[in-house]
Amino acid sequence: LMEGGNAVDAAVAAGLMGAFSLQTMTGLGGGGIMTLRVDGEVQVLDCFSNLPGLGWEGPRPEPDEVQVPFEDVLETFQIGAPTVAVPGVVAGLWEVHRRHGRMPMKALAALVVEAARNGAEMTAAQNRSFTLLQGIWRRSPEAWALVGDEDGVLQVGQTIRNPDLATTLEHLVEEGPRAFYEGEIAKRIVEGTEGLVTAEDLATYEAVWRPPLDGTYRDATIHMPGVPCLSGGMLFVALNELDMGPPLPRRLEPDDWGRIARALECGEALRTPEYEERLFDQGWLEGLVAASKSGNTLHCSTIDDDGNAVAYTSSMGEGSALVAPGTGIALNNFLGEPDIVPRDGTNVAGRRMMTSMCPTIVERADGGCMSLGSAGSDRIRSAILQVLVRVIDGGRALQEAIGRPRIHTRDGVLYVEGYGRTPEQVEALRPYAKEVVATWAPGFFFGGVQ
Repeated sequence: LMEGGNAVDAAVAAGLMGAFSLQTMTGLGGGGIMTLRVDGEVQVLDCFSNLPGLGWEGPRPEPDEVQVPFEDVLETFQIGAPTVAVPGVVAGLWEVHRRHGRMPMKALAALVVEAARNGAEMTAAQNRSFTLLQGIWRRSPEAWALVGDEDGVLQVGQTIRNPDLATTLEHLVEEGPRAFYEGEIAKRIVEGTEGLVTAEDLATYEAVWRPPLDGTYRDATIHMPGVPCLSGGMLFVALNELDMGPPLPRRLEPDDWGRIARALECGEALRTPEYEERLFDQGWLEGLVAASKSGNTLHCSTIDDDGNAVAYTSSMGEGSALVAPGTGIALNNFLGEPDIVPRDGTNVAGRRMMTSMCPTIVERADGGCMSLGSAGSDRIRSAILQVLVRVIDGGRALQEAIGRPRIHTRDGVLYVEGYGRTPEQVEALRPYAKEVVATWAPGFFFGGVQ
């Protein structure tokens, strides 16, 4: 931004840097969703992953299963070659830059290339992120070399490098995204996934521009992704449930948390087999939201002086523990993420996958604009809703709203962020759910909001 770039340039640069600096959270081997406002028009760029298997013959092998402790909650994922979906990040970043970028892509990638080749000092946040998922990334020497050594996860102050990724980025800057989807890099991805992601999968992949899913809450107009995002429709139904009552107060009491829990449950109840089946039908989701008026991830938000705004969420899942040989590109495990795999078990090769990502742009009646998003699988929906409610209803500043403790509902269980609450405050929420589970340390389960 200081060098004359716009919000899109800033988001692309941040996305590329994340591919090196937070390799367990995002990367060129993952997928993403971008909601952006450029010259007053809001659009969504869908660069999430396709289901693989075009041209594949024969049965698919079974994935490995692994459990990851998110503070006091144990989450189960699948990893390995059978869980890798077709990556979309490269197509998305190059497409949004082609349409709306101002600075040369070479300039946006320069700092990333330098850091990946020459190394950068490990921070406490990186160490914490890598430590969380070390049980997955230790599964292959190539993946472990990106985040650890023989002594364990790289420690604060040690140097993190990925020279292969630097070389890959240089090729992409010179040759464009087709080098990723049809060239030597594509061959390495096919090799790294044991052929389960096919050359046809990669050659036919495209990032897709889509209209946003629009709605209102109080005096705010809210823009979220519709297709292929599960969260947009579910969030709007929850917000509409709250909108039918009075604004929530600045200081939330147990009854207020009960209202939020019920609203979240209304949104979660929307996810039925019909919802998954008809999510991609043109106009169906918009009608559903209008009628209701009665996963590990990286998000970055940018706004520039011209009023352009970008909310960009990208993810690797938890990582498959695989690296495309010689490229420095770690590969996702989206087919091993329980929240985004179709619950009826149907996987049609070439079809766009669903995602929980929900990058959001909010326009206020006074002309103000917010760009925000979150990481944390199904907790993305509850995180964004509670920040919006605290800003719009409670009048809190954005950073203050983000820092306040949250709740989450799943399958009748009310998860409560105990950090920032007293045990008595947690106990007061038990009447609003069949079961209450509290996490007392700040951590990854409830996720950040950016």
